Amino acid sequence: MAATRLLWGKYFQYDRDGEAVLLDPVTLNSCYLDRGEVTDLSAVPPTATHDALSELGFTPDGPATDRREALRRQLRDLALDPTPNRVSGLRIVLTDRCNMACTYCFVDTNTGKPDMTEDELAEGLRYLFEENADRDEVSIQWFGGEPTIRFDLMRYGDELADRLAAQHKVKRVRRTVVTNGARLTDEALNHLVRHEYGVGISIDGPPDINSANRLLLGGRPADDRIRRNVRRLVEAEELHVGCNLTPTAANIGRLAETVAWIIDTLGLKFIYVNTPIPTGGRWRVNGQDLAHELYEARLVALSKGGLLFSVLDRAFQALDTRRPMLFDHMQGDGTLNAAYLPGKRVSLCDINFTEPNFLFTLDELRYHPEVLGTVTKRVAPVPACGDCPALAICGGPSRNEQLLIGGDTPDPEMCAFYTETVDIALWDNTGVQ
Repeated sequence: MAATRLLWGKYFQYDRDGEAVLLDPVTLNSCYLDRGEVTDLSAVPPTATHDALSELGFTPDGPATDRREALRRQLRDLALDPTPNRVSGLRIVLTDRCNMACTYCFVDTNTGKPDMTEDELAEGLRYLFEENADRDEVSIQWFGGEPTIRFDLMRYGDELADRLAAQHKVKRVRRTVVTNGARLTDEALNHLVRHEYGVGISIDGPPDINSANRLLLGGRPADDRIRRNVRRLVEAEELHVGCNLTPTAANIGRLAETVAWIIDTLGLKFIYVNTPIPTGGRWRVNGQDLAHELYEARLVALSKGGLLFSVLDRAFQALDTRRPMLFDHMQGDGTLNAAYLPGKRVSLCDINFTEPNFLFTLDELRYHPEVLGTVTKRVAPVPACGDCPALAICGGPSRNEQLLIGGDTPDPEMCAFYTETVDIALWDNTGVQ
């Protein structure tokens, strides 16, 4: 990690091998200084470097700034509202039944709770299409447990969604399913192809890695079966097939190798790396190491013609666009992807199905849309956020993370991860994928 210090009490200066990068953590403006300019900057002003920096907006004058308040003003000026304006997509949790017992899953599986009914599914879909009448798109993601266990509900829901889209003049229904890939019937495959699905397969790596946390209920690995099904999905050209990769103790230290295996062996060119969430009240990985591993894995994916997306890309996107990337609880258009649960309940956080603060009935959402603000992120909730170079990229813990850790104070590993991602993105200006 490069040495970091404050220049004029306002800008973060990253020094490396005699060169430097300056970063304004609020506006996300940055500039590069070569060795001569770094030397010139340390001389008595005004020098040519001081004058050049002033033209770019980096000046020593002006009052001391409360960076947290400055960021909030910046968000207002950019009309970036952290409160969702509507629900545009549903992660539909059909069942908590699963044919695998993954040790780190954030869903309580095989509890014996009832599956979703057709009536419940129909009401949830009606709500979604009513809220998005005359819009370009809605999104439906089938989820579990293992959603393919209730393929009958997926098929019923897709047929109903087509009718509702026509009725409410919604131009496109974007369908995805998150599956462990261990079961795939010919009927299900044909259905996925017909509706041009996006299929996300949860795989942690080669068999020795995957079997560390992902086993069938009987205790056996399912890797051979999963590879066969992945091959069938990839060969169906109408599908968009990718991998959901979760960092765990088994693959940390081997993420680049894992990504190479996924691309070379499975033929999956799109890899999405899940963000560690503190389901146990804290991050379970070293944040700084994870940032570097994701960067190395990103380069491996690019070298093999693949794409790897992770939270690391938030730093690249923010610095490329000079636009804060704080609101990971929302879609880019200010809408929300929520979780729809059995019992006609909606969780406004699509990765937390149990927190009472997030749970609402469909009628509550229909008649009291202001409850969408429940999931709104409070930007930079602690004073220390103002001294962080990742201020406009992380902005402190989300509402979900605050509830999981039991307060506003971020997990130290989360802070380490985001500060390291800023360092990486500043020195590598290859931009977004």
